[in-house]
Amino acid sequence: MRDQQVWLTENSYASRQKKRPRGPRSMKMNLHVSYKPADMKMYAMAYYMHNYVQAPYNVPDIVKDVTRGCLAFLPPRPWCPFLELAVSSLALAMFSRTQNYPSAALVASATYHQLLKVAQSAIHYLTPDNFDSCLLAVFFMGRYEDSVYRPVTETPFVHASPSFLHHDGALAILKVWNDCLSRDKPATNVINHTRRGLIRSALMRNAALPHWIHDGAFFGEHGLELEYDRIIIGLVNLRHRLFALIDDITARGGSAQTRSAVILEELESESHILDVDLETCISHIPSAWHQLQQHTLSNVDLPSWPSSDFYSPTLYSYPNPAYAALWGQYKATKMLIKSTRLRILALHNPNNLSLKKKLLSDMHSVSEDLAAIVPFALQRFKLIDDTSSSSSPGSSVTLNLKAEIKPIDTSLVIWPLTLASGLEYVGSQHKAWFKAQLARLGRLVGFGILETAETDQWLEL
Repeated sequence: MRDQQVWLTENSYASRQKKRPRGPRSMKMNLHVSYKPADMKMYAMAYYMHNYVQAPYNVPDIVKDVTRGCLAFLPPRPWCPFLELAVSSLALAMFSRTQNYPSAALVASATYHQLLKVAQSAIHYLTPDNFDSCLLAVFFMGRYEDSVYRPVTETPFVHASPSFLHHDGALAILKVWNDCLSRDKPATNVINHTRRGLIRSALMRNAALPHWIHDGAFFGEHGLELEYDRIIIGLVNLRHRLFALIDDITARGGSAQTRSAVILEELESESHILDVDLETCISHIPSAWHQLQQHTLSNVDLPSWPSSDFYSPTLYSYPNPAYAALWGQYKATKMLIKSTRLRILALHNPNNLSLKKKLLSDMHSVSEDLAAIVPFALQRFKLIDDTSSSSSPGSSVTLNLKAEIKPIDTSLVIWPLTLASGLEYVGSQHKAWFKAQLARLGRLVGFGILETAETDQWLEL
């Protein structure tokens, strides 16, 4: 009887008596329910906390972002009004985009405007007790702007993202801690991970980092994280000097050539050292994180490529999807260093064709590696123990394309894809695939800013 009911239900769609439901299916809930604003906020907060805040199991600390690195250490709710409104605004905005629920966007906007009024007074009275909450609230304000962003002009990404204004605000708040509160309040996870976010922001804008923020140890970095931190700080500052020099050469022409030659020689040497330092850093990671397996999809599984889920038949897997985040970040950082070296080479020694060829070859190889990592992080395939071969035991793969990509997994690759999709010396096919992946993930997780990856407005690194 039940089968007949199902058949009758389906037949009503086939006969066009009823319209099929449309829209995202990333969360099983009744979108036809008309929530009251209070209930809507409750559902949105539950959705956000469940899908975006919990860190993937065993994720290395070196790749944690601000939310996953900090929220577990916040005092239990109720939070202060500033933080409560900030998280609510973001949760409602992302709930609206991912669940196709426009009413939530209206509540999100109203909540955000209320938040702007609260922010002024909260930031003016920073104390050791409210500092972390205020810092996180400003971060969430930036995330809200990233979520609701829709490109309306031809303004380049670096100037268009409103979230950068909030990043500057977070930097100013962090300066208060550095100057006034650090003696009585050691660096917390919130302070540590916010600083990481500000370093990423500076990298995307080719901006300089103030000297007081350079010492990662003072902000709580240690071990492998501190080693990587020193590399990325050096790279951010090097790239700022490089792009400032490019602007100077463009403005002054030949009169800047003599001075620029000396600076370019220094930058070339420093970038080579950073390249070597990154390889040294990655050699210090635990041996368990090195357990890479390579797989090849058959022509049946992947008749043509690139596809929406796979760049090529070659796939990499690790003991834990979270390890893919570490290797993805390493590969993207390596690409950034190689691309920076190519920029310097083009200005300083364009006739060194052998070095250019090697660096371009490295870029291609590392791009292939990153593309092979992404499907595993997003769980687009599963591993199956292969006992058929006693001489070479290992794992075979089966596709997992019917499973929905979880927002929690997208966090493993969004930053590496952000870097790779903006680099000048990434091959056109690789770059197109990286951009398509990033835009797709932006639609999935509700970040409008990422959806611009496939447009001319995307950042250029």
